Amino acid sequence: MKVFWLVTGVAIGSVGCTTTLTNNNASGKEVAFTCTGGESLSVRFLPNQEKAILSRNGETIALQQEPAASGFRYSNRNKSTTISGKGEHLTVTIGRMTPLECKAKS
Repeated sequence: MKVFWLVTGVAIGSVGCTTTLTNNNASGKEVAFTCTGGESLSVRFLPNQEKAILSRNGETIALQQEPAASGFRYSNRNKSTTISGKGEHLTVTIGRMTPLECKAKS
């Protein structure tokens, strides 16, 4: 559990230096990202619940925290959607589509 807080704190903390963060309270922190192809999405990190909510194209997907060697990683139950990253970088993997490479908005 200590590793989770360290990793999440570093990931969100470093993102917080250069990104748009909203609702910095018990409901978590939301980070907006710009991805390959100009797509925008956001992730609400809920560290107290060990979850993240991915918002993309008007849809939301709840993801559960998973162990990560470095940075962070969240996935849904059937592992069809995964987000992982470190600092201001995020990779979104959905099914068999090419992963989206994203960067937190300044």
